Amino acid sequence: MIIERGKFSMVQFPGLFSPGRIGGLRLKNRIIMSPMAVNYAGIDGTVSDATVDYYEARARGGVGAIIVEAAVVDSPIGNEGFGQIKIDHPRYILGLARLAETIKTYNCAAFIQLYHAGRETSRLLTEGIQPVAPSPIPCKITREMPRELRSDEIPTIVQKFVMAATYADMAGFDGVELHAAHGYLLNEFLSPQTNHRHDQYGGTLENRMRILLEIVEGIKAAAPGLCLSVRLNIDDLTEDGLKPPEAVKIAQILALAGVDVINCSCGIYESGLSSIEPSSYAEGWRVYMAEEVKKNVNIPVITGGMVRSPAMADNIITEGKADFVFLARSLLADSEWPEKARSGRVDEIRPCITCNNCIENNFKGRAVRCTVNPHTGRERKFDFMIKPSKPAGKAVVIGGGPGGMQAAAVLQRQGFDITLFEKENRLGGLLELAGVPPYKQKILMLKDYMIKRLQSSGIDLQTNHEFTLEDIALLKPDIVVVATGSQPYWPQIPGYRPDFCTGVTEVLAEAEPIRKKQVVIIGGGINGCETADYLQTWGNRVTIIEQAQYLAARMEKKNRRALMNRLEDGGAIKKTGSKVIEIADAGVIIQGSDNLIETLEADKVIMATGFVPVNHLYEQLQDKAERVFLIGDALKVRGIKDAVLEGENIGYAVFKARNNW
Repeated sequence: MIIERGKFSMVQFPGLFSPGRIGGLRLKNRIIMSPMAVNYAGIDGTVSDATVDYYEARARGGVGAIIVEAAVVDSPIGNEGFGQIKIDHPRYILGLARLAETIKTYNCAAFIQLYHAGRETSRLLTEGIQPVAPSPIPCKITREMPRELRSDEIPTIVQKFVMAATYADMAGFDGVELHAAHGYLLNEFLSPQTNHRHDQYGGTLENRMRILLEIVEGIKAAAPGLCLSVRLNIDDLTEDGLKPPEAVKIAQILALAGVDVINCSCGIYESGLSSIEPSSYAEGWRVYMAEEVKKNVNIPVITGGMVRSPAMADNIITEGKADFVFLARSLLADSEWPEKARSGRVDEIRPCITCNNCIENNFKGRAVRCTVNPHTGRERKFDFMIKPSKPAGKAVVIGGGPGGMQAAAVLQRQGFDITLFEKENRLGGLLELAGVPPYKQKILMLKDYMIKRLQSSGIDLQTNHEFTLEDIALLKPDIVVVATGSQPYWPQIPGYRPDFCTGVTEVLAEAEPIRKKQVVIIGGGINGCETADYLQTWGNRVTIIEQAQYLAARMEKKNRRALMNRLEDGGAIKKTGSKVIEIADAGVIIQGSDNLIETLEADKVIMATGFVPVNHLYEQLQDKAERVFLIGDALKVRGIKDAVLEGENIGYAVFKARNNW
């Protein structure tokens, strides 16, 4: 916290909130907003209102500098997404200038990242044009065969980057960043895995660096006032890719060439989970790469990736591991992360749960959204809801899960007197159990954050109180929100016995876990697979039965891959395309994908066959209040993201309609 001592104050994280310098630019603190492709730009690549609002929220939230996401220097061949910012023509300066001015309003430095996809794209995104690369080696993920760039084409690409930097300068940005990481075009030239050329742009490190150095030289000549950052892979994390020893040499050469800061990263599409990590990765796991670079260069170094806590970020700075720390998903979850940390309100920071819903939206070609923060990408919709000057009325929220808690918080901001009813003796709903499986503990942090927010708000929290129609008669609310969640669904299976069978909720709620048993799980969706992961940690031998062809098919793919790896490493047996026929005395009888009948031995059978809404109160309440809302799993069984968004949407609906009520 900030402790007042006369006219002075002592900041809790002095390293993180000390001023820093990049080239001739003074930054108010050591926090950098990392460039993240969010797809908020117009379909023509222009800066949109949504783009400006999104970055304004993070600048207002207290970061020292923002690096605006990958802006295409050569469209359409350099595209990665449909909602990407473009910077390859003067027509884009107008919108970019508005964006830079907005960011800088808050004493926040404004950089923009210059980007070319190279081979890591597809013809769908490049308007049918074959992608280009240093060598005709396809990415194993996109599976597009790129065309090898001719030697005489490379100077044109160099000039594209240089012109983009001049447009950024004209728009008022303080600096630009060259994206030479994550397997995109400049990284492809640097990496021996993707650069097999035999001309002046391939072979030796000097040659592989040539295009990057020509761009640096061109920018320094054309826009000498711009700060220049290079985002550099310190390790491609592939067998034949760029490795730390060469990357350190590259950083040293870039420093001598006049680059002002090295933004350290790692991983390419083919390296799997390392560039956008699942929840199983440790906080700050990649800081060691930047630490090695910092030992060998005399310019500032930026690190980050899976940095969630201010204490971790502060330690990185105070221990001299890097000069700046970038935040990415943490700022999607809470745009005010820096200001809350600076003012000692760490427990008010909304935690990122590393569900990767954000990047999953990007993979699907949609605008990025955040599970825990419905305002991300919707700042104009939600941030400007004005609390009325007089009380708005009474509201009752039934259910204390994520949807109910969010609805209660937003309705209170709209001036309502809130009473929340929860039949259990605690708030949180199924969040309590969702945080039990391995690497899901951040969900418990979210639960605690949401509960504390309500407890400190003055809302009347009626826990251990099952709502009845008598409560409505007593309170006479204007608004009722039914957020009563869901309950497990168990199909009727011949041979079911309560002493032999149990459900995932019971397993995860057990104080004493099942240990060293042969367990069969019926249902291989997300809940079944995460329960299997949990049971494996207690030495159980697990078999999963699933009717579909894939386990956890609806799970975000990064976390799904990590989960599937753990199940495989733990020896889980997967019976996909299989149907349960009967639960027998000592196991489960199934019909496999080959139509053969098989008996699976089991000491315990666990039902993971889904959930169904609990919403009987909704119909009963239709004539009991002026407005009745149904949200979350009570409306349709989905997840945290939908429940939180629907809770927030109630506040928006009230805000828009209250003048007519």
